[in-house]
Amino acid sequence: MEPYTQSDELSLRDLYLVLKRRQNLILGLTLSAAILVFAASLLWPKTYTSQVVVSLSLSNQSSQGLLNNLPSLAGLAQGFVDLQQTRLLANQLGVDDPTRYYKARFDEKRGLLFLTAQGGTAAEAGERAERILQVARTYLERNLLEGAQANLRAALTQARLDLRAAQDGLKGIQAQLKVAPDRAASNATIAAGLEARGNDPQAARASNPAYTSLSLDESRLRSQIAQLEARITTLSDFLKQPEAIGQLVSQALLVQVLVPPAEPLRPSFPRPLLFTVVAGVLGLLLGVIWAFVAEAIQPREASKGI
Repeated sequence: MEPYTQSDELSLRDLYLVLKRRQNLILGLTLSAAILVFAASLLWPKTYTSQVVVSLSLSNQSSQGLLNNLPSLAGLAQGFVDLQQTRLLANQLGVDDPTRYYKARFDEKRGLLFLTAQGGTAAEAGERAERILQVARTYLERNLLEGAQANLRAALTQARLDLRAAQDGLKGIQAQLKVAPDRAASNATIAAGLEARGNDPQAARASNPAYTSLSLDESRLRSQIAQLEARITTLSDFLKQPEAIGQLVSQALLVQVLVPPAEPLRPSFPRPLLFTVVAGVLGLLLGVIWAFVAEAIQPREASKGI
């Protein structure tokens, strides 16, 4: 092992002398990198970006359970984000690759939908931002409309089942009324016992409690059938009016545009000043490294020449 000598140490003065001897190399690399990147940034095609921020929520109003059990807005918004790489969204936006010009992101914690559009000019970016906002709104309304129509069909089916059950019950009661005597002697003891068991006092004190009770049930079922028939008619007519359902869904869907589509003032890419500063710093670092490498290999080349 060679003995350690003081000449092997590098002082700050030695570093300064190396940088001073190679200052032309360092400054040349720094300026060359900065000028080259600045020129390339000026010649590079400009890209403008317009961002839209939308707050989504549903109002609490409902009509005959129409807006109950609808798909969640969070799920619908995330579904729209996942459609970015699909042909469906490409056709609606009028581009072959939506991810090239459009981006969508949903913040579930804050309930915010971020829509971004890019264009070669500020006007083009603003127009594309308006387009993706309209497409997103239409997507949400269409899916909520389908959910509302499904709720209507389910309510209509349940009403028809209830109507059938009520009609069958009415037929059974009418059959019993035909064979039940309509007159009988009133019995106070029987009436008191029926009232004690929770029966209708009007039926319990009647001359024929059984007949009176059946008559009351018949009246109740007739009223129920009339209500169900009216409900079925209303639901059926409502299903035939998709425009009315769409208006109700549009009123329930609250889309608040916090940041509207707008034309940006300056391009988002490239950014000449920022890129020039970064290139200058990298050029400076590369120049310093190159200076020390050149200084380290120079003595070896000189010794080979001797």
